[in-house]
Amino acid sequence: MKAAPHGGSPQEGASETDKTSENTRGASDVPVGEISPRYRLFRRSMLAAGRLLLGFTVEGEERVPERGPVVIAANHWRFFDPVFVCMAVPRRVQWMAKKELFIPPLRRFFRFLGAFPVDRQGGGRSAIRAAMSFLSEGWALGMFPEGTRRRLRGISEAAEADAEGAKSGVVMLAVRGGAPIVPVFVGPAPGLLGRLRGERMVARIGEPIVLEKALRGREAYAGAAERVLREIYALGKERSGGMGS
Repeated sequence: MKAAPHGGSPQEGASETDKTSENTRGASDVPVGEISPRYRLFRRSMLAAGRLLLGFTVEGEERVPERGPVVIAANHWRFFDPVFVCMAVPRRVQWMAKKELFIPPLRRFFRFLGAFPVDRQGGGRSAIRAAMSFLSEGWALGMFPEGTRRRLRGISEAAEADAEGAKSGVVMLAVRGGAPIVPVFVGPAPGLLGRLRGERMVARIGEPIVLEKALRGREAYAGAAERVLREIYALGKERSGGMGS
């Protein structure tokens, strides 16, 4: 799941925006800042299962602002990373997702999760406008600065990733939407033997990153995006007995 690149004609963008807005409102039919009873039950159920099977643990949950726009930026190793991030973050999160994912039977699940479709071939202007709309209304927006999934690294290498390839969309939306960026690192999932040894899957949430409102330009955005990605992986270096210790 990632932000789509710029492009496409204004006419196409306007048409796609209408469709995207119509689709996303159905996925967010609750007051801003509120979690629906159904979503709350889903999150609690996933947390219970995660703790039992993976030893899933969240550190720094209190660092997520309770209200107002915020961009949740996380590392991306697995197809179901949005689920793990939603388990870690105590707010309803809206996600950009490539439109190819919205096929039966996954369509309903992704909409329930808060995902809205991105037409990457069409330029993605509608998705950017939808994301800005969510931020202006005070929602949390989930993004992966890496843009696409990286090969899952071993526990010993989990915190050694560099910032190469960081996408600037996360910074652009945060600056234009007046939102802080909250870095989230979701560690490796232990195998069966690892669980028997007491290993746990740990999600760490860092301090919010507040960017300058005057930040502009491709180079400035790229530099800030690299900083965000480094902050995410720096969380992986912290040791709390969760990742192989």
